[in-house]
Amino acid sequence: MSKVIIGFINPPHADWSLANNLTYLLCQTHYKYEGKYNDKITWLEAPYKWDIYESYNEIYEPLKNAHIILFSSYIWNYSLIDDLAELAKKQNPDVITVLGGPHIGINVPSFLELRKEKYDFICKPTKPGEVFTEDLINSYVETNGNPCIEEISWELRSSKTRSCPMPSYSAYEHHLDYLSKTSQYAKEQKLDPFIPLETTRGCPYRCVYCEWGGGLNTKILKKDTEIVKKDILALKKAGFEDASLIDANFGAFEDRDLEFLDFAWNHQLPIIEISSVKRTNLNKRKDLIDKYFEIIKKASDRHGYNFVHTSFVVPSVALQSLSDEAMRIADRIDLSAQDKLELSRHIKLRCSEQELPPPHMELILGMPGSTIEDFYDEFEIIWNFGAHGLSRYDYMVLPDSTISNPQYLEKYNIETVEVYTDLIDEDCVDNWKSLYKNRRNYFHTIRSCYSYTVEEMHEMWFMNHAGNKLLQDVYPMFHNDFTPSRFAKLCYRILNKLPDFEPIHFYIVDLLDPDTPALNSKRIHKELRNEVINNLIEKAHSLIVGELYLELDFSNEK
Repeated sequence: MSKVIIGFINPPHADWSLANNLTYLLCQTHYKYEGKYNDKITWLEAPYKWDIYESYNEIYEPLKNAHIILFSSYIWNYSLIDDLAELAKKQNPDVITVLGGPHIGINVPSFLELRKEKYDFICKPTKPGEVFTEDLINSYVETNGNPCIEEISWELRSSKTRSCPMPSYSAYEHHLDYLSKTSQYAKEQKLDPFIPLETTRGCPYRCVYCEWGGGLNTKILKKDTEIVKKDILALKKAGFEDASLIDANFGAFEDRDLEFLDFAWNHQLPIIEISSVKRTNLNKRKDLIDKYFEIIKKASDRHGYNFVHTSFVVPSVALQSLSDEAMRIADRIDLSAQDKLELSRHIKLRCSEQELPPPHMELILGMPGSTIEDFYDEFEIIWNFGAHGLSRYDYMVLPDSTISNPQYLEKYNIETVEVYTDLIDEDCVDNWKSLYKNRRNYFHTIRSCYSYTVEEMHEMWFMNHAGNKLLQDVYPMFHNDFTPSRFAKLCYRILNKLPDFEPIHFYIVDLLDPDTPALNSKRIHKELRNEVINNLIEKAHSLIVGELYLELDFSNEK
């Protein structure tokens, strides 16, 4: 048969970001070393100009001759790839469409059935795409275009499984031309030049909210340090100025991880967006953070780094919730609530000493098991970190996570509601082009559970966005008088009496009502939610300050 042509599509989370085509690089390089029929395979260039695409036809046109098209599915792009797969089938009924990635639909049969109509083969979520693709290609060649399901490892309907060791080669090094081209394009177009660096795969934890691409509740596989160094040098040579680490547990192999981190920074490729290992020992967490700061200081002294306008330099702190009970039922191994507060104070001190920006902090709004009191207590962590611009993540009940299992929902009396977003970015940064702008991605979020009511969620949803603005603009005047928790509660009591609060509250109630049509979770009456709530606070600033002083006088009199 003639050469088998293979395409790959993975739209980024926003059209102002470079696409993450790491899977495309890994599958190609894996097949080069492990596949049987390299001389029969042609890989098409993965699309990366998502900032200028105005139609699906523009994306499909370069791929129209493909025999196989691989699609990577995430919460932010599943509707895009489903439409593209449908277009590909319409244009060429013989094309083999393949669905992979963490966002498949295992626990939502109605969603999965719709997708089965668009895709010929589906890889089980969080399973190794390299061996799946290898088997698919081999079977395609051997059957003259009719791959056998049972011959494909990790196919949704197959019983075949096969491990995939971490590569003993650098996929980045093998794709230097493609990486250089995309890096240059990002600079020319002023895109977020996102490039992932993977040095481990797998995660020993089984957090119920997660769809981690490396595999949950599995052994961590690590790439040889020398290969990681080759990856780093290739990315630097390709023109990237930093790389985002996508390992789930930086520091799990402490000496090795710190070695490649030091290597990267000293070769002027800062490693950012680090998610550190989840340890229950506070002193070990502090020690890892301190060693990280030592590396940054040494590199800064040597190369003169200026971090004033750099985000995600300090490893993110994935706290998720201050509630020990919420962490327990989420199967999340981590520090106790008190140790989290101590860690936040320690990191703030280290950031202050080295004039580094506060770390990215991960909290999730309304984790089952947490209470509204826990929610307000979390403002102490936000204040300690100085991370005033960050809100808790919306709780996404993702269709391949444990929490989406009906038995789990019933066990904890969890009520969900369908919402949508046209802005996957947590900071509500809008997209540029028509292909992305106003495009709706639907998901379910939690409206109540056994530990808090619907009305309490209304309050938490509002204060999740209002609280950070209040901490930044108002709390410095009162930080010696009220705890962050008490301050936030008082502010809500003031704000919810204002006439301008009513239309915001009405929208929140409607948003979290399962009996009304799904609404946009990132906007309030078509305006960005952060802007609407910030405007309310700015208008009421003098009133808030005055009421707080009255409360202070009243407390002193008592």
